[in-house]
Amino acid sequence: MAATINATVKGENANSYVTLAEANSYFETVPDSSTWTSKTDDQKNRALISATRWIDSFVFYGDRCDDGQALRFPRNNYQVDGVELACSTIPNNIKYAQYELARALANDTDAITGTTGKDGNFSEVKLGDIQVKYNTDSQGTGSVNNILDVYPWLQSYLGAYMLGGAGSFQMRVVRG
Repeated sequence: MAATINATVKGENANSYVTLAEANSYFETVPDSSTWTSKTDDQKNRALISATRWIDSFVFYGDRCDDGQALRFPRNNYQVDGVELACSTIPNNIKYAQYELARALANDTDAITGTTGKDGNFSEVKLGDIQVKYNTDSQGTGSVNNILDVYPWLQSYLGAYMLGGAGSFQMRVVRG
């Protein structure tokens, strides 16, 4: 079944911050668009949806504009460069992050999970006289890497909005 984009701002069934048409327009402005234009529309849609899921795995400053919205943006009660986030739009840097992450994911589908399931796993750790050996056969296949370790450039797009990274188990504390 073909993937379908729903980029409704504050939508309860939204699965993307941008439409395929917006992504295609963005890639008309980059130096090398062939890594995007060579993909089918279905591959592009799948990459955009996947990129949104990864972006939404982060913890962001501010509050969701609507309790029923599916995605983390739009947000309010937070400023970036002195500009209050608006509930009517998605910030450009969030869109840019989605475009670039979608292109990266579309061109390397194993980047996050690894191809062997053991890439990035330690078999042995040693610190002075202390040594730990792991049974790599018992480690799960396709271990998920931290998205910022795989694509550190995402930080330049998302950093001003992020409270904590994916999987960092950070949470917002409100004192009252």
